Amino acid sequence: MTATASSTLAGRARRLGESTLKKKALALAAFLTLAVSALNALFGDRGFLSLAQTREQYQALVQEVEFLERENRRLEAAIQSYRQDPLVIERRAREVLGMAKPGEIAVSIRHLAPP
Repeated sequence: MTATASSTLAGRARRLGESTLKKKALALAAFLTLAVSALNALFGDRGFLSLAQTREQYQALVQEVEFLERENRRLEAAIQSYRQDPLVIERRAREVLGMAKPGEIAVSIRHLAPP
């Protein structure tokens, strides 16, 4: 083998080694990029776990809103009865204000704190 052929083979081997090294580095970089992207998709601010937690919070808020709407309807019905139902008005006047009809005697019992 001549010196020129020998240097040509050495050059080719070196370029082939550099090419293989570049391919390995590129493959490693692509793998790391995919791994980081996958981890971000799972654990990032807008990742799967965050989305699941946000859905749970949403469902809890929906249930709370439904409860509060039922409570509002119940309270609106109570207000209407306090304003319009004579029996409810009379009962509240007796219980809260200690009122009595003409001819009745209102008795108020107060519990004293023990000495």
